[in-house]
Amino acid sequence: WKRMVDVVLKSLCMAEDHIPHQVNSFELFGYDLLLDSDLKVWLIEVNSSPSMGQEHLLDEQVKQPLIAETIDLVDPLEFDRRRLAEVLHRRVEKKAGAGAAGGRQQLDIDCHAVLKGREPRKYGEMPMRLGNYERIAPGEVCESIMRVKSQMF
Repeated sequence: WKRMVDVVLKSLCMAEDHIPHQVNSFELFGYDLLLDSDLKVWLIEVNSSPSMGQEHLLDEQVKQPLIAETIDLVDPLEFDRRRLAEVLHRRVEKKAGAGAAGGRQQLDIDCHAVLKGREPRKYGEMPMRLGNYERIAPGEVCESIMRVKSQMF
């Protein structure tokens, strides 16, 4: 397992400049790894946004838990759709009429109402439930790979 994680980290570190950083979203990567007879790990390919289709039993057995655990990990907040529509309508109308959509204080009030008082997890804050996910970065191994990368390039 450690060697598989090492291959994943190395590939992500080498490609990080080509992976867009978006605070409010995430990317799922599908890794195809091969273990040879000596248990050496070989990277076959990496797929961004791999298919979540479930045409076969194996797809269901792998992907249904993956999807459920990903949703648990992301922990999307329940929100009031009606209130969101009202807020958006008001802000669009204000912006069209007065040139401003309201101040920060009103935005905070609106967000509190739409999100029913819950606050989203802060950037970098660990999720409550990891499921079968394992946090592999940042960490010592990742930092070591980044040091080597900086010496090479």
